Amino acid sequence: MKKHGSRFLAAGAAMTLLLAGCGGGDSEGGGAEGETITLRAATGLSAQHAWWEASMVPWMERVEELTDGQVQFETFTGGELVSVPDEGDALQSGTVDVALVLPIYQPDQFPMAEVTMLPLNHSDTMIASKAWKKLLESEEELADGQTYTEMQFGDFKVFPVSTTQEYSISTTGHEFNSVSDVEGTSLRTPSRIHEMYAAKTGINSVTMPAVEIYDALSRGTFEGAFYSIADWTGYGFQDLFRYTVTGINFGHFNAFIGMSQSRWDELPENVQEAMTQANEDIFEAGAQEWMDRAEAIIPENEENGGKFVEFSELDQEVQDHFNTGIEDTWTDYAKLLEDNGLPGNEVVKMWRDLLIEEGGEVPEAVMNLE
Repeated sequence: MKKHGSRFLAAGAAMTLLLAGCGGGDSEGGGAEGETITLRAATGLSAQHAWWEASMVPWMERVEELTDGQVQFETFTGGELVSVPDEGDALQSGTVDVALVLPIYQPDQFPMAEVTMLPLNHSDTMIASKAWKKLLESEEELADGQTYTEMQFGDFKVFPVSTTQEYSISTTGHEFNSVSDVEGTSLRTPSRIHEMYAAKTGINSVTMPAVEIYDALSRGTFEGAFYSIADWTGYGFQDLFRYTVTGINFGHFNAFIGMSQSRWDELPENVQEAMTQANEDIFEAGAQEWMDRAEAIIPENEENGGKFVEFSELDQEVQDHFNTGIEDTWTDYAKLLEDNGLPGNEVVKMWRDLLIEEGGEVPEAVMNLE
C-alpha cells in the first residue's frame, strides 16, 4: 500500500478531519466541503501498467490539486488488495472506493463491453480512445430508454480512460509463412470476439487474464497471444515475444476508472466536479502514452531478436485466411448479444459510427449494416 500524498495540500489541511469508514471515506455522507476525504484506490495491474501510470495516477494527482488536498488517496497495485478482474466487485462490496475496472474480462456481467475488440481496417489508440469515451458518455438511447452506459454500468460512476493500442498477434517465435502455420497455433484470446475469430481461422484459443500470460508463455503452454505491443512492458512480454504481425487490427481493449454509484453520491459536489474535470484533463495524455510506449518498444525488441512483419508482406493465402473471419465476426458478435436479449445490432452500429467519426475504418460489409 502506498500513501498517495498531494503536493498541493492547502495550508490548513492538517487541521481538517480525516474521515473514517469504507475505504477511508465518510461512511455516512462522504464529508462536507473542507473536510479531508481519504479514498482507497486499487488495481490488480502492475504499478508500471500504462493505465495506472499514465491515467490513474495523473487523475489522482489532478483531483488532489483541484481540491487543494481535500481528497487524498491510498493506493494498492499488483493485486496487493484486489486481483484482476475483481475490481468492480471490490467497488460494490466497499473493499475499495475507486479502481481501474476491466469489464471485458467479465462478459457475464458486461456482455456489451467487448464491442471495442471488434477487428478493424484502420484505427489507432487516439481514434479508439475518443470513440470509447463518446460511447460511455453518449446520451443516445440504446434500448428500453437506456444509454449504453446505463445498460452496462448502471451501478457505477464511470470515468473513461483510453483504450489500449490496437491488438496484434505476437508469438515466442512461431511464424506464419503458410496457412498451415496459422491453423493449430495456440494463442491467448482476450475476449469472446477473439475466440470467435480464432475458431474461424483454425487457431486454438487459450483464455486467461493478461497477468497470467507471462508464466504460461515461459512454460511453453501456448505459442503466443492477441495483444497490444504498447502493453508489453506492463507484463514483461518484451522479453518473450519474438515474432509479431502488424498492420492488421484486432481491436482495442478498454477500461475505466470506476466508483460505485452509491459511493459517488456520498461525495461533496466540489469533489465530484474536480473528479470530472480531472478526467477531462488527463484523458488524451493517457492515450498518447500507449502510442509512445509502442514507438519505444519496437526497436528495443528488434535489438533483442524480435521480428515485426507487416501483414501486407505475408503470403497472399495467409492474408486471405486472416481476412476471412473479420467481417463475419461483427455479425456473429451482434447475433450473440441479440440471442441473449441485448441490442447487439444497435451497439455494433453505434460503435462503428463513433469510430468512423473519429477517423477509423471498418470493412465494407460492416459499413453496410442496417
